[in-house]
Amino acid sequence: MERRPQWRKAERFERKAIFQIPARPEKIFALLCPVLEYDWIPDWRCTMLYSESGVAEKDAAFFKYEAPGVKALWYCIAYEPPLHIEYLVLQRRGTLMKLSLSLEEAEGGQARLTWTMLFTASGWMASLLKRRFSPELFEKFIALRKRQLEEYFARLQA
Repeated sequence: MERRPQWRKAERFERKAIFQIPARPEKIFALLCPVLEYDWIPDWRCTMLYSESGVAEKDAAFFKYEAPGVKALWYCIAYEPPLHIEYLVLQRRGTLMKLSLSLEEAEGGQARLTWTMLFTASGWMASLLKRRFSPELFEKFIALRKRQLEEYFARLQA
């Protein structure tokens, strides 16, 4: 008897934004870390599972509540300071999200940040994520993160 895997057809969609921040890439890169996000995201909370250095690094892992009662496992799959970091996020019911954050130098001492979220989900979870990360809500989410980074760097200069 021939064995074959079962398939559960998943949907995949991506959200992407590119914006500039008035700071050098290496300054921003350091903040793309579950420990240092406490410094610039007021409502950030996580539980670290593993990191030899105590901050973001390849193979670091942590838990974060994405919504009340919904805990997600975050795992750093790429770590290339100061230009690229990537996390694989395992959410409930086998839902996956890959968060890719890439930085490059821009004019005037600024950095260009490319924020990409790739979602893979099936059934009602796919529908839920498409609503939660609709293009309009994603734009609001990105505007919030951009503002939080700008405010952080403005406080440092004050």
